[in-house]
Amino acid sequence: MSGYLAAVIILTTLVLYCIYRCSKSNKEIAGTVRIVLTVLLIPVAANAVIATVDNENVNYVAYIFYLIGTNLILGALIRYSLQYCDFEFPRVEKLSYLIILADSISVALNPVFGHVYELQKTEIKPGHYFYSLDSGWYHYVHLGLSFLIIVGLIAIFTAKMHRTSRLYYERYIVIGLVFVADVLWEFIGVFTRTRYNMSMLGFMGCGILIYFFSVRYHHFLLTHQMYGRVFGSFSNAAFFYDNNYNCLYMNPTSYRILDIKKDDLKKPRDFMLNFLKENNISGREEFTKMHTFIREDGEHIFYAEYKPLYDKNGMFMGAYVIMQDRTEEEKKAAEDRYLATHDELTGIMNMNAFYESVGKKLAEDNDITYLMMVSDIREFKLINDVFGREEGDKLLNKVARLIESLAGEDRPVARLFADKFVLLLPKEEFIEERVTKKTKEMLFIEENPDYPVINHIGIYEIKDRVMPVTAMVDRAFMAINSIKTSTVQNYAWYVTGMRDAILWEQTITGSLEEAMSSGQIVPYLQAQVNSSGKVEGAEVLVRWHHPEEGLMAPGRFIDILEKNGRIVNLDRFMWEEACKILRKWKDIGKGDIYLSVNISPKDFYYIDIYEVLSSLVKKYDIDPKMLRLEITESIMMTDIEMKLQIIDKLRKDGFIVEMDDFG
Repeated sequence: MSGYLAAVIILTTLVLYCIYRCSKSNKEIAGTVRIVLTVLLIPVAANAVIATVDNENVNYVAYIFYLIGTNLILGALIRYSLQYCDFEFPRVEKLSYLIILADSISVALNPVFGHVYELQKTEIKPGHYFYSLDSGWYHYVHLGLSFLIIVGLIAIFTAKMHRTSRLYYERYIVIGLVFVADVLWEFIGVFTRTRYNMSMLGFMGCGILIYFFSVRYHHFLLTHQMYGRVFGSFSNAAFFYDNNYNCLYMNPTSYRILDIKKDDLKKPRDFMLNFLKENNISGREEFTKMHTFIREDGEHIFYAEYKPLYDKNGMFMGAYVIMQDRTEEEKKAAEDRYLATHDELTGIMNMNAFYESVGKKLAEDNDITYLMMVSDIREFKLINDVFGREEGDKLLNKVARLIESLAGEDRPVARLFADKFVLLLPKEEFIEERVTKKTKEMLFIEENPDYPVINHIGIYEIKDRVMPVTAMVDRAFMAINSIKTSTVQNYAWYVTGMRDAILWEQTITGSLEEAMSSGQIVPYLQAQVNSSGKVEGAEVLVRWHHPEEGLMAPGRFIDILEKNGRIVNLDRFMWEEACKILRKWKDIGKGDIYLSVNISPKDFYYIDIYEVLSSLVKKYDIDPKMLRLEITESIMMTDIEMKLQIIDKLRKDGFIVEMDDFG
């Protein structure tokens, strides 16, 4: 609101100043312009009341003054247009005044008939309202009449232009456009229904233009001062030259670009001559070109447009150059081009650029045997979770630098996605010891250098160059899948048969959820007896009754689920199945027999073990000590403190935690 009112106050002050100047002018038309500007303030004042007062009755009256005020403006413009264009149409003028008078009376009678408008109430904040004009049928008649009058005024100026020299066209064209703007502003003000009617600013701006062109207008001012004002406000550089390339005009931006003083006439000419010479151009034909300037704040790139000027006889009169600073756009375009082919984080190629580069490389070097090598950090998601995203990004950059050092210059390397990297390397340059040494030296967690970072590398020897590059990369990743869970073996070569193994892994992974929900996966109990031969409990083993493969032992699927992390889903399922069995035993009086279930290493990282197990014993109302928990010694090799805390909480709740082969 403050900005709108400030604009209204400033423009109103300017209008009042123009009224004052009209009273001091000895031009005959100044009196008419003063009337136009005076009646212009009526709808402005009415709108100011509408914008600041939230009383319905006051707003109702204000809208009447607003509509009648616009009629008074039209009446004043009719007299102004005829006088400005030196026309006399007394009958048409009187008829127009009668129509405006009748229309104004009709608007004034709206409180009686309600045919022009009603007020629409809008709450802008609690207890404060804005009343907008809701048009009735006669309001559209009012607008139509206004439109017809403006069309008539434009016709007057058009007729005048046909009877005057083209030298003075601008003074009539501008006023005609002002009339069009008046119509647009009024329509905007009526139909936008905003509290702050921007059309009032437009009305006052148009009024000021009418004053300027009617009272203050001089041909020299329009062709000289406006010339400098327009180009002086340009953010683009503008140079104007005569037929000998002497500079006639430069806007302020041009001085900044060339870093010259205003009285230096030689440098602009030298600039133009060098500009034409550098581009091998005679100066008689137009052209566009990117031009670079080195300034104190760095390199700037300009889009230069050169256009020669000719007189009616085809003689060269001079030329002008418009230069637009495109530095930011060009930098952004260069950055976009870079990011289209490079990974934003590491700066090496992205997947698409790598595939294209490898295709060209293989086509060019037919006599070289290449290896497709892919890199995958073991449990990278875990590293991200434990050490944070920033540390994970640092590690990814280290991998990028590692594969760059292995590949050497002009060899394609890329980050495919996440922690997956790839490079193309001649087979003769692959030295396992060198890769091992560089990996140990370069890959570590800065926050915890002792943390074991395991980087698995899959290698596919390219024999079929017709094979799509994507298929080559897939085969290298198939090799990695064979050592995914290994903490010792870092390399694997693709061999025939790996594809079938991958498909089997995908089958197992994809059908796990359905197998658990449909009863294919069931618990098998292996009795545990004491020294006297009495059954005290049982170990829960998992079996899969596969509809196609038959009864599958854990060896056919557990390793796969361990590798891809889905073992967590299976463990939770088996824990709940064990709880169901314990509940049944409790109901039939066998509540003294326990069941022992396994906890996998990844359970500690992917789920809250304590929360899950505690919830299950509460859900089935069983004694925690009847659900024994088995973990292996190998689980306790890393993150010992975190895992001991979890085990301690479980034991305090009554769970018995047993460790296989532990001391």
